[in-house]
Parts: sequence; structure tokens; C-alpha cells
Amino acid sequence: MADTSPSRTFPKAPIQALPAPGWPQTQRDSKSGIDPAKIRRMNLNESPFPPSPKAVAAMQEAVTRVNYYPDPQWRDLTAALSARTGIAANRIIVGHGSDELIVQIGRLALSEGDEVVVPTPSFPGYSKCAAVNGAKLVPVPVRQDGSPDIDGMLEAVTARTRLVFLATPNNPTGGMLTTEEVVRFARGLPTTTMLVIDEAYYEHGRHAGGEEHLAALADVAVPWAAFRTFSKAYGMAGMRIGYALCGSDAVAEAFQKIRSVFNVSTVAQAGALAALQDEAHTRSILERTRIERERIIAGITRLGCEPFPSVGNFISAKTPKPPTTVCAELEARGIMISRLMAPGFDGYIRITTGTAEDTDALLAALAEVLAA
Repeated sequence: MADTSPSRTFPKAPIQALPAPGWPQTQRDSKSGIDPAKIRRMNLNESPFPPSPKAVAAMQEAVTRVNYYPDPQWRDLTAALSARTGIAANRIIVGHGSDELIVQIGRLALSEGDEVVVPTPSFPGYSKCAAVNGAKLVPVPVRQDGSPDIDGMLEAVTARTRLVFLATPNNPTGGMLTTEEVVRFARGLPTTTMLVIDEAYYEHGRHAGGEEHLAALADVAVPWAAFRTFSKAYGMAGMRIGYALCGSDAVAEAFQKIRSVFNVSTVAQAGALAALQDEAHTRSILERTRIERERIIAGITRLGCEPFPSVGNFISAKTPKPPTTVCAELEARGIMISRLMAPGFDGYIRITTGTAEDTDALLAALAEVLAA
């Protein structure tokens, strides 16, 4: 791990000097003038389905205890996650969303002049992680199925590579990797490189038939951590809670040394624990998401779009009209989606799956836009 002492030299360049590696252009609120309550927000990969009623009840009860600080070691939650994943509780770090974990790994692994290898298009937090630490972002285009090009990424690794992000399923393209590919990739990295396996959409991938990689990674030499979240499959994006499953005590201890003490609220911890235990509700969210994802893929294909075969709660697709036009025309009809920004992917949009009613409205509006 790189030196993280206060005396280190921070980069002089502004953060915006490094653009996001193909992240969709998104916004929180519509500028269409339509009643905000009537806007269909299909642009931020949020779940349209609320969290488990058990999670809601647990959070409501936890609110009565917020006069006290939260458990700084998240003991109940890490015990439950350990039982679920097989990773020792002391190797599980909980964060204020997985975004906080991405910030932390940048502080741990990077110094000015280092390199960060990432798939592209992919999550914007990777580029920010590189930028604020003065590191160079090295993007490698995804494969045709939208999964990270592990061979291309290995070829991009140099003696200066200190951090690699491997997203599976990859956002915004939705492709995922097999365990054999993940392990082969990990074994191909030098031990001076930190590997982060970003599994924000882990549950969606597993529901689609994807594999569990943790046990197979147990004996790889490279330091690694897998990042997961309660924002997607558990419907808790607004609570901001994610976690890192660390491959060694050393990696977990490094996270512990730099994190803030009370970083995850009592309410978020209580909700996450209850949500984790309500497996039936999670399966319901995943299955409803699968149904709408497949409906959207089939529908936009009929309209002349060319979608990636996503397994996430989103679909990216090449459109027969410029994405700027498509996004603007849909927003004027009360539907917000996003467009990709990576070189070579500027003809693509990304759509978050919603309810059945959202899918109906999207396909009807998109038919109008593409026919105009």
C-alpha cells in the first residue's frame, strides 16, 4: 500500500481534469417543467421497489435511538454478512455507500503518478479516485457482451499500476465475468497492485445465473477486496450503506486505519441487517427487475435499438437517433434516462429498469421519439 501520511504531495491539477470513463450523463431532477411527482426517473439505477417492510420497521425503531452514536464496528451487520459470505467478520468493512470505500482505497493504494486500470464505460467514481490522488486513469473498452476485457486490462497493467477496478456485472453495460475469468485475472496481476472487484450489482448477477467468486479467490497472491452495496437489490440507495469483503487481514486493517469512526448511521445499519435477512423480499425485487429488464430489451430491440445483454437493473443500447435527442424528447414526455459518454460509445443510452407501468410508458414514448 502507498504512503498515506499527511506529508504526501497532493496533485495540483483540478479534479475535473480527468473525465469520467464513459459514465452516463445523468441528473437528479427533470428540467421539463412536468410535476416532479409524475416524472419517471429511469436514469440513476435506483430500485423502483421499496425496501423490505421488515427493514422499514427496523429503521423506524432505530430512529428512537439516534441520540446515541452508532456501533463503530457494525458488529451485528458484519456477523450476518460473515455468515452469508464466509468472509471473517474482521475482514468486512462497512462504508457510507460503496462510494466511500472507493475513496478510501484510493487513499490507501495511490500516489501521484501511479496508474489505475478500469473497464470503460464504467462507474465514474473510478476516475475521481484516480484524479484526487494524482494518478493516471487507464481505460480499457469492454467486450462486445458488455463485460470487462480481462485480457486487454492485463495488457494495460504496467510497473506503475497500483489499482485495478474490475466491475462485474459492469455498469453501464451489464456484462459479467465467470469465476474462472476473475481468478485468472487476479493471478495475472503483480502483487504490487490492489484489485477491487466492484460487485454493486452482485445480487442481480447471481439471480441471472452468475457465479460466486469469493472462495476461489482465497489463495490468490494479489491484495483484493470485493465491494457490494445495499443500494440496488435491497432498495436502500437513500440510506447509503455498502461494504468491502477483504481478501486478507492486512487489507482490512488498512481500511480501519483511515476510515472515520462513526461512518454508518444506526438507522442504516438496522435497515441493512433486516433487509439482509428478508430473502423473500429481495428475491421478489430481483425477479420483478428481471421481468422488466427483459421486456425493455425486447421492446427497444423491436424499435431498432441495439442493447447490450445486461443482467443488471439497467440496459445500455445504441440508438438509431442521437442520444441527446432521444434523452431530451423522452424527458419532455416525463421520462428521464441517460446517455453514455465514453469514446466509441457516444451513440448509446442507458435505461434503469422500473415498474411495469414505467416500462409501458417508456416503450410507448420511445416509439414516438424514434418514429418522429
